[in-house]
Amino acid sequence: MKQEIVQIITAGIGTLGFSIYFRVSEKNVIASTLGVAAAWAIYLLIYKLTGGLFVSNFTAALVIYIYSEIMARFLKALSNIFLILGIIPLLPGGALYYTMYGLVSSDSEMFVQNGINTVVITFGIAAGIVVGVVMLIYISKIQSKIK
Repeated sequence: MKQEIVQIITAGIGTLGFSIYFRVSEKNVIASTLGVAAAWAIYLLIYKLTGGLFVSNFTAALVIYIYSEIMARFLKALSNIFLILGIIPLLPGGALYYTMYGLVSSDSEMFVQNGINTVVITFGIAAGIVVGVVMLIYISKIQSKIK
């Protein structure tokens, strides 16, 4: 439990650093940092429950997409601010590094295993965002028919 709390705090601090680097406005920095911490907590929870990289990345990406849309409307900002910063902790940096390391060092087992993990994580993130976009389109269509 202690390790998970440290990971959540680290994800928030990392996003805070990227927020400062990308010159995100002050009113959006806190919202993006909290959103990433929540998405990472959900990622850890789903990963602990299922053990699946795809499902955990899919769920976290879906949550961060929905959160980015809500915060964009609430704070009158672009949703990309929250989405891009929210996706950064989910990116498969370690898996990609070890994929390339396996390729360069001719370790085919390392290359294949980490390559598969990289692809699964990437597709999980992309699928989560796509499902979020489709959900938002259908919700807005339903809202326009009700009006």
